[in-house]
Formats: sequence, C-alpha cells, structure tokens
Amino acid sequence: MRILFTGDYDLTYNRTTIIREGLTKLGHQIVELPFKKRSRENQKKILVEADNCDFIFMPSFTHREVGYVRKTVGKKKFIVFDPLISRYLTKVHDYKLVTKWGLSALRNYLRDLLSMQYADLVLTDTKAHLGYFHSTFRIPLTKMDTLYIGNNFSDYYPSTNKRITDSIFRVGFYGGFIPLQGIMNILEAAEILHEQSDVRFDLIGTGFEYEKAKKFVAQKKLSNINMPGWVNFPDLRERIQQFDLALGIFGDTKKSDLVIPNKLFHYAACARPIITKDSPAVREIFADKEDLILTSCHPKDIAEQIAKLKNDYNKRESIGQNIYKKLLENYSEVQVATKLIELYKRHL
Repeated sequence: MRILFTGDYDLTYNRTTIIREGLTKLGHQIVELPFKKRSRENQKKILVEADNCDFIFMPSFTHREVGYVRKTVGKKKFIVFDPLISRYLTKVHDYKLVTKWGLSALRNYLRDLLSMQYADLVLTDTKAHLGYFHSTFRIPLTKMDTLYIGNNFSDYYPSTNKRITDSIFRVGFYGGFIPLQGIMNILEAAEILHEQSDVRFDLIGTGFEYEKAKKFVAQKKLSNINMPGWVNFPDLRERIQQFDLALGIFGDTKKSDLVIPNKLFHYAACARPIITKDSPAVREIFADKEDLILTSCHPKDIAEQIAKLKNDYNKRESIGQNIYKKLLENYSEVQVATKLIELYKRHL
C-alpha cells in the first residue's frame, strides 16, 4: 500500500515513529507531507499525493488540519485520524488552562468534535479513551477503533551491557512534568523514603511543573533526588536500562485514567520493573502483580510499593521479564502497523 502522512505533525514523535517504522518494515510505502500553512500550494500537493495513495493518515495532534484535508480531497479518499489526545480534556480538565464554560473551552471542544467527525476512522490509544470520545463528543462507536501505542524495538530494548551493581537502588522516571504524571506525588513519596540512603530517585525531564518540583526539592532539602533535566536519545534509553525500578504516572486527573503513556512501553521494552497508578486503561493490556505493580496515586502507597520491590529482587526480575515478553509478542512496531492496516480494511 501507499499511505500519505500529512498535517502539522512532528516526524520524530514516538507514536508516529512506531507506526511509520512498522508500516515500512511491512513493505508499505510512506509519503511524508507535513505542512504548517493551509495554502493553495499545499492543497495542490495534497491532492497530487492523495490521488496516488490508498488512504490518508493524519498523525497525533493534527486536529486543526483534518477538516482542511477533508475539504481538499473531498469524500473520495479515506482519512484515518490518530488524535491521541482530546485538546478539550487536556486544556480544560488536565492543565486547567481555560475555564470549563469559557470561549476557549468551547473552541477546543469543537476542534475535537469536528476533527473526529471529518475522519472516516478515528484511532484511540486505549478503549478507555474510545469510551471518553464517544460519551463526550458522541462520536459513533462504528467509526472508532483502538490501536495501542506499542514500541519501536529499534529504539528501545533491553541492555546488552552489564548493569551498574553498586549499593544504590535507582528509582527512575522520565517525562514532561505534566499534570497526569503526578510528579509532586512522586516527590512526596521520595520524601517519605529520604532516610533510606541507598535509594536514589532519578527524575529525568523538564516541563509544566518542573520549577515547582525543583522548589519542593530545595525546600525539603531532599538529597535523594537527582533532576538532570532532559537528556537526548539514545542517552534516555541508556538511563532507563540502568533503572532498578521505573515509575509511570500518578496524576489525580481524568486523563491519567484514560491513557497508557509512552514511558510505560519504553520501560517495558527495556525489561524494567514498573510501578504505576492503577487505572482502567493500564488494566486493558497489563496485569497487576504479573506484568507490573499497580497502586494508588497517594505518596504513601507509592513509597510502600517502592520499598517492597527494593527488597524483592526476584519479583522485580519477574515482572520486568513478563512485561517485556508481552510487549515483544503483541505490541512491536510491526504488530501495531499490521493492526492499523487491519482496522483500515475493516472500516472501508
């Protein structure tokens, strides 16, 4: 097949990379046509490429461009839209950047609604997210399907080098310090464990609550926390490979119940044991105490689970290997791409 990727999208974003790499490995031809401006020139380019493609794929976060592409190609071409997020949910309920009943909230609500209406098939990263799109925007169940994020094993994989074997127990996290990740709950858990001098928290990344987090660490004088900021790939993969224990998300937000974040798949691909918030989304494909450890987002509970796994090497190794095998056997880039083609054919 020949597939057109278009919209204002990031070519390097994890979800998009996984799908592109998987499709390429399956022998499909990918035509990349990212654009910023909705110009006549871009319309002409889209029309030319669309005529020679089996379907159009609009990657994550291209909400603004779906309607534009639909009006450009008309009804003759099948459009698969992969929103990944609801802009309304993210800005109103997660970040709380706009008031629920304000004009900006309405604008984001309509952007979600219309972009999904214009598409022929809307992909969701979890069944929980699919349910949210249906209940909130009344998107018909018949035009949606779930495609889990998975992993590109060319980028993330278990370490082939020896792990560090000093006396430090490394609890690791990476992310954009956004609300759903619950970074403050992680920091409070670290505070509870601060007297255990052999436990160190490596919190990689920057973002929304980064300065707030740094201020908390300074005020509490927490010497067990290392915050190096962001690290570049492949340094990130190598850091993850050295974690004794990886932390997922612990945010007390609606969105945190609907997603399985990229980081969980990356930790799993590196065969690292994981603790994360118990949620309907995570339980869709991962089993508590078998593939990972699920807990509440309360700092005391997080700290308790960290302490238990610190003292149980066999359990850490068991869940790390279990989740790695599950990912490798069911959610590789090739399997994700295969599922995408199946969904496209099913919805034609």
